[in-house]
Amino acid sequence: MKRKNYFFNSAIVIFVCLLTAFIACSSRKKIELASLGDEKIWLYEFEDQFLRTVNNLDSAKKTSIEQREQFLDLLIKFRLKVKDARDRGLLESDDIQKDLNEYKKNFLSTYLVDKEIIIPAIKEVYDRRKEEIRASHILINLPQNPSSEDSIAAYNKAEQIIERLKNGEDFRKVASETSEDPTAAQNGGDLYYFTGGMTVPEFEDAVYSMKVGEFSKKPVRTQFGLHIIYVTDRQPRKESVSASHILIQIQRDSLGNIIDSIGAYNKANDILNRVRNGEDFATLAKEFSMDPGSSQRGGDLGYFERRRMVPEFDSAAFSMKKGEISDLIRTQFGWHIIKVNDIKEVAPFEVSKDKLKSEFRRSPQFKKLYNEYLEKVRKRFKFEIIPAGIDFLLSKSDTSQTVAVNGFATKFTGADNDFIVAEYNEGEIKVSNVLHFLETNREFANLKPTRDVLEDIIKGSSEIILLDKMAKRENVEKDDEYKEMLTEYENGLLSFKVDQEELWSKIQVSEEDIKNYYESNKEKYSIMDGEEKKYKTIDEVRSEISNQLQQDKFKELENAYITKLKEKYPVVIKREVLEKAFTESR
Repeated sequence: MKRKNYFFNSAIVIFVCLLTAFIACSSRKKIELASLGDEKIWLYEFEDQFLRTVNNLDSAKKTSIEQREQFLDLLIKFRLKVKDARDRGLLESDDIQKDLNEYKKNFLSTYLVDKEIIIPAIKEVYDRRKEEIRASHILINLPQNPSSEDSIAAYNKAEQIIERLKNGEDFRKVASETSEDPTAAQNGGDLYYFTGGMTVPEFEDAVYSMKVGEFSKKPVRTQFGLHIIYVTDRQPRKESVSASHILIQIQRDSLGNIIDSIGAYNKANDILNRVRNGEDFATLAKEFSMDPGSSQRGGDLGYFERRRMVPEFDSAAFSMKKGEISDLIRTQFGWHIIKVNDIKEVAPFEVSKDKLKSEFRRSPQFKKLYNEYLEKVRKRFKFEIIPAGIDFLLSKSDTSQTVAVNGFATKFTGADNDFIVAEYNEGEIKVSNVLHFLETNREFANLKPTRDVLEDIIKGSSEIILLDKMAKRENVEKDDEYKEMLTEYENGLLSFKVDQEELWSKIQVSEEDIKNYYESNKEKYSIMDGEEKKYKTIDEVRSEISNQLQQDKFKELENAYITKLKEKYPVVIKREVLEKAFTESR
């Protein structure tokens, strides 16, 4: 039977999401931005972490020196707290070590899967996403498990089509006549622009190996059938475009028939001429645009990615330069005048990585690659399920009930927990491992414990154990990236502990504090009841005031604490380096 991947739903995935402060690569050029005593903050560290807040290199480049200084100030505060905590030996405290050891148990296998499967895959996706491709296809339907007759017929049809193309027939014409994609009759097989990760892997691999003007000489097999592909364009990709527009709708009757297209065109053309003569685009959009969603924003549509707008609009917007005004663009909605306000280029890999990882983990491709890798690990450690182990589990199971109803945790004695159900080099999987797995994974809760299901449960029980052994065999703990990521997690724990011990534990808000604040700031809590001004009672705002006072006292204590730390660890900032941030190629 097919089984699900228990790794995906485990707590391990959560730990990966916590690594947002991860510094990508220690081998990058080290330019000193600031120092805290004998500790350095490198420019690339600042840039990487700043980019995570704006998520776009173009936006980062436009930030003012004041915005950068504010962020650097936050980074310095964080690093000062961590440095003080390490110097005071807080890393060795029982609670930090307990949390850290728990984290390490799961993180090792997570890092291995990232390194061996996810990072190589998303790097390829990222590289492909720097480019966009426009392609057409001819589809020949073929089921996933076809009969030999169906396969022969489909491949013969494909060869006949390819032969027509070799003889010089127009692809669009052949597609409209032969393709079993229902849209081909109208669009000639055109799939418009797409980029990495937007199509099934087999189709994408074929397209990215082809040149403009080339068609596939052999059919490409996917889950949808056979494809004959024709690449019509390849170009550098813009991640998104910010545009405004003025829409003049074409007048139609109640049945949708056009009444007056010339009038709409003439009106749109008059407005276009006014724009080109220097009148303000936003003002004209507010006055004339018939798009109710954007007209009062001066026509502003915000940022949008490729394929989010109708093709005619999309094609125009993504072919324009920043600040450019389009000619009149006709779509199903009417006539548009488009102004491109900004263009976002593809973000650096370090910025895109977390999003790419999240997307990839949800993809069928990840499941496929993960299963293949796991099978390799099982073979390497000679993992084997013991038939007697399955028999033992079956003897304790009611196969007429689900796993959840069976309540396995109550069915095994202390001695039963040591019963071996699988073996591998240097170790065993016991009933206790199976019970722990079932406690933390709900994948099998609604399945009946048949022999096949129990085999899958045993395999699931072994996954993290075997991945952990593989990680140690591969010495991933010695990887610089692993060490850096672990250090970042430690830093987060230390900063949190410092905040608790040095700041939050010293904050007390009394009833008198709340009353004094309420009386001094009573106007904040006024409300109008008709023409009469009333005030919320202190009981209604007590929680709000308490929170405000706690935040105020935290800032006061933090400022005093940071001032002391700066005396202990003198801070030096190289402002000239900060001004040059985001200027070098990343």
